[in-house]
Amino acid sequence: MSGDETGARGFPAFAARRGSRARGQSWWGRAWADALEDTSLDEETLKKGRAFARTGRLGPITVGPGRISAAGHEGDTPFRTVLTLEELGEDAWESLWEKAAERPDAAGELLAGELPPDLLEAAEDARVRLLPGYGDLEADCDCDAFEHPCEHAAALCYQVSWLLDEDAMLLLLLRGCGAQEAREELRTALLMQAIGGAGGPGGLGGLGDEDAEGAEEAQAGSQAGAARLPDGTPAEEVFGREPAALPGLPPLPGPPVRQDASSAGADPLEQLVTDAAVRARELLAYTHGFTAEPPAPLDLWRDCVRIAATRPGARVLARVRE
Repeated sequence: MSGDETGARGFPAFAARRGSRARGQSWWGRAWADALEDTSLDEETLKKGRAFARTGRLGPITVGPGRISAAGHEGDTPFRTVLTLEELGEDAWESLWEKAAERPDAAGELLAGELPPDLLEAAEDARVRLLPGYGDLEADCDCDAFEHPCEHAAALCYQVSWLLDEDAMLLLLLRGCGAQEAREELRTALLMQAIGGAGGPGGLGGLGDEDAEGAEEAQAGSQAGAARLPDGTPAEEVFGREPAALPGLPPLPGPPVRQDASSAGADPLEQLVTDAAVRARELLAYTHGFTAEPPAPLDLWRDCVRIAATRPGARVLARVRE
């Protein structure tokens, strides 16, 4: 294997396989093959594709956002086959991670680098398509076959199910999101869920077992007076009753106040940044057990303003203008 998590990844050609099995054997491998066969109108081409996939004459394979390609040969004639799959947009990903965050078991598996079957249900709830549907998977091959898609493209489709047997997270890459990026986006969704109070007591209900256990240990340790930050600083020095500066940094300013005539010249973005820093400190203090209550969640108006200021291209800006 070559490449990285956010760009194209290369895989060596599969060796010839004996027997009749050409479909993936894992949950996601079978789901991909089922989707392929359910959306195909030509069973004969699929049959030829299954046979060619087992010959060892296709590959290496390159998988990237929205694209799968492979070189192959039929006798002395080389060819290249390309499959394209529509990438999901930003709104679709955001909706998917929100739904995934509502499933603690699925979120935990995703954070551990696994693709849980429950994610398919989360995708359905978010009205997002992960597996290929009708007209969703396009095939192109420079062979001279009359059929479209040809047996080479069908063979590559089946070999994708084999790749999913080895690494199901490739499905997210095909839809435009690398594994590391997926974990980061999910953590953001879990944090927003915790801030909104949907994560239950302590705001940890949406975390996976390992993350929640770590947070609970940190909270228990801080309550015992032994919690420390990664640099060794005692937590009491940062999250005590009186504001304290982080090592090497100036003291954290207080939260911004409503702008009036005397503060008309203040930078609104600077105020928002300050407010975000204060809220982050309050959340950390609550997580470590130094405060009894989490900070109050932002109301819709304030959250829209925050998003509009930090992400000018977001659609939420329209809400602010309203």
